[in-house]
Amino acid sequence: METKMLDAHIPLPLAERLDALAIDLALPRDEIVTDAITAWIDQEERRRITALRTIAAANTIVLIEHHRAIDWADSL
Repeated sequence: METKMLDAHIPLPLAERLDALAIDLALPRDEIVTDAITAWIDQEERRRITALRTIAAANTIVLIEHHRAIDWADSL
């Protein structure tokens, strides 16, 4: 797979946590960062799809006249 080098400035405490995790898990930092970015993007894509589906569902709601709802409720 082709890769692309990205530069990011992150707070020093976060970088230290990343370094410690990489040592503890015996994994390269770039693998941990790739996994974290992948998980975040997947989550955001799911949220976006959910929001779009919700909007689409709201646009298809069928409205009825008030008196028809009352008549239906009275018939129960």
